[in-house]
Amino acid sequence: MFFTEKFQVSSEILKSYGAVDISLICDVPLFVDPMLIFNSNNERYTELHNNIINYFYFLYTKAAQGLTPKEIDAWFNFSEVPNNWLGYSLYGNKGLALGKKYANFLYDNIAFAIDTHSISKSTHIEKVMLLYEGSGKDKISDLTVNLIKGFLCEYTETFALKYIKKEFLETFPVEKAYFNYDTESFVSKEFILPYIYNEDNKKEYVILTPYDILREDEPAINKKDFLNSYDRIRTVIENDSLRAYVNNYIGLAVRRYEENQRKNKRPIKERSIEKIEKQAFQEVVKEYPELYDYYIKLRETDTDEIRLQCQNELDSQLKKLFVASKSLIALFESKNYPQNEMLTAREEAKQRLKFFKHIIEDCDGYKNLYVKGVQIAQENDLQRLFRFVWYGTTYKVDAESNNGRGQTDFIISKGQANQNIIEFKLASNSKLAHVFTQVKIYEAANCADGSLIVIFFFSEEEQAYSEQVIKDAGYEDMIDEAIFLIDCRNDNKISASKA
Repeated sequence: MFFTEKFQVSSEILKSYGAVDISLICDVPLFVDPMLIFNSNNERYTELHNNIINYFYFLYTKAAQGLTPKEIDAWFNFSEVPNNWLGYSLYGNKGLALGKKYANFLYDNIAFAIDTHSISKSTHIEKVMLLYEGSGKDKISDLTVNLIKGFLCEYTETFALKYIKKEFLETFPVEKAYFNYDTESFVSKEFILPYIYNEDNKKEYVILTPYDILREDEPAINKKDFLNSYDRIRTVIENDSLRAYVNNYIGLAVRRYEENQRKNKRPIKERSIEKIEKQAFQEVVKEYPELYDYYIKLRETDTDEIRLQCQNELDSQLKKLFVASKSLIALFESKNYPQNEMLTAREEAKQRLKFFKHIIEDCDGYKNLYVKGVQIAQENDLQRLFRFVWYGTTYKVDAESNNGRGQTDFIISKGQANQNIIEFKLASNSKLAHVFTQVKIYEAANCADGSLIVIFFFSEEEQAYSEQVIKDAGYEDMIDEAIFLIDCRNDNKISASKA
């Protein structure tokens, strides 16, 4: 289930080496942040950062000459590196590659990415994400992993040769391990690496990632933080004329709002002023892109804050995935789950769900959903934990399968004619009532015989709300048959000794 278990090495040894103990059944939702490489005192990381920037300068030089689609594909397009088991996948480790759309975006904006306007200390490849629409953490992480793949293979090989038995190792040719500037092409190199057998029953190498370059949230340089930092950015602008212009532009927008409110005898709201200031800042940055570099300069000085934030994110994420899942598996094994391979996919799914509910509600499983009394479990975390409930099964468990009408959370099957859909929802979800329509669409798209709906609640209010939603939909009689309410509250459970 985990790297240390599969390759029979101590968790403490792996931890002391500095690597994360990855899952080998689903991705760990962690991502590489290039700022952590830049901010490190590790000389090897300094070299890595320089190599990354050198490659971006190479791309800029080539893009300035004008490239053919084939050349853009060769230098700007990167395939996924699933071997590190990092990302969003709830089933296996195969996600989406960066793709041609991202390659063309990078090609169009490479000049923006490397131009620091002599303001920030260094070029940062994640700067390009400040122009990108949509989530950037997976994209910038995948790009970074591609550019440091040779290092990650070296890092894993060193550990493997010292701590992993030879029977678990094999020599693999790793494509695009390094870039050769003489031939202007990526080159392969052989590494001795641990391996697993993938779904196609072929050997697939596994690579480790250092703990200190990972985080769960967006990278330190990201679009949302940039917009939220507009006030800080204004204070560090060194160019007096630019600072005056930006402040005047924003101030004028605020004055117009205040005058309009007074004219219409409406109250002036601080929240509205903040929104107007942010919108005005978004407009002025289009005219003066060097404002992006003042933001990056700020982030370069936020070293301690970034490290602490990443540490907290990692601690929370690893507790959610590793501590909770290992606890869940231990309970699963100790309770001797009765497996019956003759059940239909629907009946087996119901049995596993009931067992999952039993573990959370009656076996203190709910404790793994909190850290210091604060709820840490989101919908995708609960989905990951549910994957571990299928420990030892021969049923096929597909997570986030999409057959044309959207992604279902799970499809449990034994052949095309024997499959069932499971949909997870938090009671806090504002669109909870839509789940009943949602599953009908999924059933039609997947030719599935009915669905199972699981609703998790973390408070008395959420419990009452979810029960009301079910009642309003007319499905009360389906509770514990097709609809499962799972009590994750930590304020209504007492120990057996006090009961």
